[in-house]
Amino acid sequence: MKRLSRNDLEAIADRVIRAYMKLPEVADRPIYRIYPEILAEKLLGLKIDYQHLSVDGSILGLTSFEGIGLELPGCDDSGEVYFLDGKTVLIESDLRESVEQGGRRNFTIMHELGHQILKLLFPKDYGVKPHEKPVHFCRANTARRKPIEDWEEWQSNALASVLLLPKGLVEQAMCLFDVQGGIRTLNKVFAREEYDRFVGMTELLGCSKTALAIRMKQLGYIEKEYLDNPYRLLDVEEY
Repeated sequence: MKRLSRNDLEAIADRVIRAYMKLPEVADRPIYRIYPEILAEKLLGLKIDYQHLSVDGSILGLTSFEGIGLELPGCDDSGEVYFLDGKTVLIESDLRESVEQGGRRNFTIMHELGHQILKLLFPKDYGVKPHEKPVHFCRANTARRKPIEDWEEWQSNALASVLLLPKGLVEQAMCLFDVQGGIRTLNKVFAREEYDRFVGMTELLGCSKTALAIRMKQLGYIEKEYLDNPYRLLDVEEY
């Protein structure tokens, strides 16, 4: 399969976002975030549907490039068959029902759109070999491993990050929340003011704190982050 660098994926995302900006649904008005639903339906011609995808919540989203029937857990756990037509993105319905999960939902949609975009751009490299999986899953709590074991998933994750959080919109949000110089230490206990501004950025951009922290670190705008444990005192420097 084709292996793309971060620069390659940034270039692909830039093309997609420039086309998105020209859509009548968003053109000629202030843009503060990218709406995955508009990108999927109006630009890519895809359908987004919501279903319970797993009993334990381990699957957040899935898509396929071809028609295939999937057994999904029903309300009585007996299972039901859902037909994927190759142009549908399925998202866990719990993500739609929870306001707190909005950022995670948006990233999951973008992850599945990443698979569809890469298939569109490189049709000979995706889903053409008999042994390749026909369905792409976005799973909860997927570990970030090095060396990379699944290039398709890595590329879709990386592309999703850039699609949801284009550099220009991240920098615009930084300006609006007065963090133009970046964030030295992202810590809700020891740097509360910057942390609160950062949280405001996530709400404006429609993303999770984790997604924005990763993207800003990639862009060189966060030096250290302590989202998982703000009490790692030995690593926190005094101002």
